[in-house]
Amino acid sequence: MIIRNLELSHFRNYSRCIAELSPEINWIYGANGQGKTNLVEALYYLCNLESFRTRKTPHLLQEKSAEAVIKAQVESKNVQHLIRVNLSNKGRQVILDNSLVRKVSEYTPTFMALALTPEDVNLFRNVPQERRKFFNRIISFNDSIYIKNFQEYSKIISEKNALLKQGDTDQIPLWNSMLARSAVKLMKQRNNFVELINNYLSDVFKGLSGRDEMLKLVYKPSLITNNFQESEILLQLKKNLTRDLQYGFALTGPHRDEYHLILDGKKDRDYFSQGEFRITNLSLIMTINLLLCDRYSFSPVLIFDDLFSELDDEVIKSVFKYFLQLKNQIFITSTSEPLKSSPGKQFQVVKGQLV
Repeated sequence: MIIRNLELSHFRNYSRCIAELSPEINWIYGANGQGKTNLVEALYYLCNLESFRTRKTPHLLQEKSAEAVIKAQVESKNVQHLIRVNLSNKGRQVILDNSLVRKVSEYTPTFMALALTPEDVNLFRNVPQERRKFFNRIISFNDSIYIKNFQEYSKIISEKNALLKQGDTDQIPLWNSMLARSAVKLMKQRNNFVELINNYLSDVFKGLSGRDEMLKLVYKPSLITNNFQESEILLQLKKNLTRDLQYGFALTGPHRDEYHLILDGKKDRDYFSQGEFRITNLSLIMTINLLLCDRYSFSPVLIFDDLFSELDDEVIKSVFKYFLQLKNQIFITSTSEPLKSSPGKQFQVVKGQLV
């Protein structure tokens, strides 16, 4: 995927911005508070129809503006597209090739950006639901079966929670049976995805960091079972009924699953330094990118906001060397001006303008 050009109107601190972009590396530099992150946020929104900073659309509008617009010419899977995203206090409108997009599912399989921002560095320190949301989105990409299974499970758990809240136990066995079948499907898919990731993760980590430790992604289902047996899950659901009734909602199931990064046996939030959180999260993003490229022949846009802070010089050299081997379009923000000899294109941001 390549964003050929970008046009912004009244987005964050950009009154108007037009840029012809490099299909390779785009360096976006400038002092703090000038709009570097705002620019890559617009690129991310264009690809994923969501911000990595806020869930409130009005926050994306320039002060005193009623509407913001993101426009771009994008190439995906060798097809050229024109995209316009209109943002307002009432929500958003997405127009793809002059046609209104009515469902996000019609859009996201074609466009995608992977990002590592200061917020993303905290992924494995944040609440578990943020990790579930992240991996749900990644696994769902080009996998309609996972999306269907996840939607099915979400409906079932919602119905069960409504009964638990009412204290109605008569129908719980029926919903538990459906829940067990649905949970097995989700758990297997999540486990298979993590196994795929771990086939590459340590090698990617070594290539980026120059370190020999073993990095592993761990999937920890809240329902414990050997080989994802439906009968074992059903027994646990029955056993947990008393506690579920006390709380008024289901305490176990894929909606409570966990993910962790383990570096040479050490769990992320218990042992990782800030620099290790950054390089291990980068390794995970690059491994996901590798899977997308190999499995789906799709190269997402890569966005790195303030990537090189808290990384030592040798790691920065290894990361940059790794980037040069990629086929992706890359956007990197920095407070420092890149070397004139750096490949790609350079943009200096000053008070919401490219100079």
